[in-house]
Amino acid sequence: MKEELKNIFLMGLGAMSMTNDKAQELKKELLAKGEEMLEKGKVANEELKHNIKETLKENVTVVVEEDITKEKLQEKVKSLSKEEKEELLKLLKEETKNKNEK
Repeated sequence: MKEELKNIFLMGLGAMSMTNDKAQELKKELLAKGEEMLEKGKVANEELKHNIKETLKENVTVVVEEDITKEKLQEKVKSLSKEEKEELLKLLKEETKNKNEK
């Protein structure tokens, strides 16, 4: 009986030791996996940023027209919808009012 209790006690100590060793191994594995996933995420994020920039460059066109003639302006105004013309008229009235107040 004494021998059996001794064996049970030793098995318990062995189990505790083994559990600690396995926990340390698991900790190291989880840390390594976490670092690996973080790096992959950083790379994927940079690729996504690059792809977005490239897509914007390919699909977005910025037109800057510095010198606009009276004729071009008239054409643009004629192409506006009724609502847009009313909005433009309001803006012009406000601008004229502001200039007259100064």
